Amino acid sequence: MNRVIAPEINLIDSLALPNVEKLNLDNGVPVYLLNNGEQEVVKVEWMFMAGKWFEEKNLIADFASRMLREGTSSHTERQIADLFDFYGANFNNGAGFETAGASLYCLNKHVDHLLPLVADIFTDSIFPENELATIISNRKQRLAVDLKKNDFLANRKFVDVLFGQKHPYGRITEVEQFDTISSADLKSFFSKYYNASNLTLIVSGKFDDSLVKKLNQNFGSTSWLREKAAENITHTIESSSNLVHHTDKPDSVQSAVMVGNLSINKSHPDFQKLSVLNTVFGGYFGSRLMSNIREEKGYTYGIHSSFVSYPHSGFIEISSEVGTDVREATLKEIQFEINRLRTEPIGAEELGVVKNYISGKILRSIDGPMKFSETLKGLLIYHQDLDYIQEFLKTVREVTSEELLELANKYLDYDKMYKVTVG
Repeated sequence: MNRVIAPEINLIDSLALPNVEKLNLDNGVPVYLLNNGEQEVVKVEWMFMAGKWFEEKNLIADFASRMLREGTSSHTERQIADLFDFYGANFNNGAGFETAGASLYCLNKHVDHLLPLVADIFTDSIFPENELATIISNRKQRLAVDLKKNDFLANRKFVDVLFGQKHPYGRITEVEQFDTISSADLKSFFSKYYNASNLTLIVSGKFDDSLVKKLNQNFGSTSWLREKAAENITHTIESSSNLVHHTDKPDSVQSAVMVGNLSINKSHPDFQKLSVLNTVFGGYFGSRLMSNIREEKGYTYGIHSSFVSYPHSGFIEISSEVGTDVREATLKEIQFEINRLRTEPIGAEELGVVKNYISGKILRSIDGPMKFSETLKGLLIYHQDLDYIQEFLKTVREVTSEELLELANKYLDYDKMYKVTVG
């Protein structure tokens, strides 16, 4: 072996995806099983259609999820925390725009003890007023701190100008809104959306067939069925008519910069190729934005771009924090790099590096059952099957510079992008 000669780099031709078994509990709850772990550990994920998309008042989905561990009729918040600690388990819960739920990591020998506790949380949370008051107070303090940060202010303004306040993707939180939340609001939302009709389960790691029986015992009851979350809920997008928005903070040494506009999401046939284009532009450390604005100009420690995908919409976002004195120069360089993508084909060497990078990311996304469970969850939200991963790899391998040039002219137009700056 001659160690002076680097090994040849080859693109991945195909993927050996982990086996996914699907079944249903007695009440119809779909369960996806990824049973190929090597360690005696299991991960169970509960995914409810209970995100911000379904709330009628701001913050309700977030607080309903946040307070799941604050007590049930049979367990106090302290008892719940002590039980998870006693069994060495990790229980994480949270809410997104479309879904909310939790994930449980534990040794598979402790599942018998923990599943009934989780079932109690998801069926009998009581949302105590005293705990709610404490959380509201903490959130108010955190918001007050965040409102002093330029990047936080820029992001609030950016989603606002893209979607407007009538849309969950653009809705921002004001301090006074915390005082409108009541325990009754949370109980109502919990009862309506945290039930078997809105639930999907994903189990990954190492487990035996008895786990399905235990899941059925704890989450398969037909009495837990209620009305399914409406699939026809719509929200109005009210984008700003002004493309330039600046918040002046004279004492700021740095300015937050965000540039972008509404675009396509993961369900669109162009999205996979657009992911390749975005990686060249600003999607990884070796991107053009990083090479120009960080490495050559020294304006920032980091700048990135991404095509953000949500089930009901998508947008491109370019963001960075730069010296206030070079804020306008940074915007000009962003415009310069967009125009390059619209006028010059990407070179073979640069495109080859990006293809290898994305192929590696795809491999990492299926590396092990618990990692793959996150990828599977993303597919389920968009009603996509496992073929999407193979198609993505094929797209990455076959996309040409000419196709990317065409996409750049179709989706990247600096003159039509919002420019939000704070500083």
